[in-house]
Amino acid sequence: MIRYRTISDLIKIFLLPEIEKRINDGTINEGDLPFEIIQFRAIQKKQSDGNILPIVELNEEVNIVTELKAKRDITAGEPLTIDDIYPDESFIVPPIYDGEPAAYFLCQSIFFDYFIFHDCRPNLPDITEKELDEIKIPYPILDLINAKILYEEINPIEKIKILSDSNWPPATGYYPNVLLNIHRNPAILNSPSFLGIVSNAYGTTYWDEKFVFWEETNFFPNRLPYLKRAKEAHFNKDYIASIYVLVPQFEGIIKDYLIECGITPNGGFKKYVEDLEKLILSRKIVMFPSEVIEIIFEYLANGSFWKNTDTISDPLTTINRHGIAHGIYTKFESEEISLKYLVLLDLLSFILLHDKILLNTI
Repeated sequence: MIRYRTISDLIKIFLLPEIEKRINDGTINEGDLPFEIIQFRAIQKKQSDGNILPIVELNEEVNIVTELKAKRDITAGEPLTIDDIYPDESFIVPPIYDGEPAAYFLCQSIFFDYFIFHDCRPNLPDITEKELDEIKIPYPILDLINAKILYEEINPIEKIKILSDSNWPPATGYYPNVLLNIHRNPAILNSPSFLGIVSNAYGTTYWDEKFVFWEETNFFPNRLPYLKRAKEAHFNKDYIASIYVLVPQFEGIIKDYLIECGITPNGGFKKYVEDLEKLILSRKIVMFPSEVIEIIFEYLANGSFWKNTDTISDPLTTINRHGIAHGIYTKFESEEISLKYLVLLDLLSFILLHDKILLNTI
């Protein structure tokens, strides 16, 4: 919770005003919104008169300088590999202006994960270079390199699209383990063992952490008891209960959030989804790959969940609200169907969490 609230505050204080400024000066085109943010650094340069000049760097503008301890003598300009350094002794060098270090906040993202670093000491009165040097800000260079390599190897956006096309809700909890399994063996998606892979990714620990977070942040007002009951029923293998408790909640979750954002919902589930998509795309920034938004809303708008039951060929593997809510289906209850509805809940919670971060309401 602290991490998300910190990011939310940084977005409100530094990032959104910078985006607005760039829109006004023409360096960002309104037609390109929402603007995708991969990383940003908010620098607080202390001027000679004591005032603070904010400087915000976006994406490729962020140039991180690190101090490393080498395992051998290094010639200036010589390229390094991770084997040439001690990764645990990597530290961020504060941005330098007029020969003086500046305070900063740094946020970097790799897919759905965020890394935050900050050092406000340069803005303290009478801080000395020696005092700054005594406590350095660690930079987990090996973790970041490995995360980037994994992202490039898996190509998660492609894999999430494959899952969506195979009637698995395109959610964040697949990353990295489920997507890595698909990358290594694409045929596993059609294997009986795939259910176990997804089930392991969405195990009790995953959901326990989710519910603690939702309780702390009052994330689903008045709905948490129902969601918790569905989760507990799923892990007790009472799939009838988990499915019938959970299915009616999705339309209500979206409707509740639209009302919270000042939108009067009408027209049923598909219209709610359209309104939610418009709402998300109305924001000035997005803090994860924009292609994922397209995949998610394509699934919600045109997937099997809201369609007429006549179009569903196999209720044993395909989620569908109408078939359950109106009692058309029987003997379809299974771990796979129950798990898919839980994954759909994870998908919706991610979309709402991201929007709450941008609105500073988390």
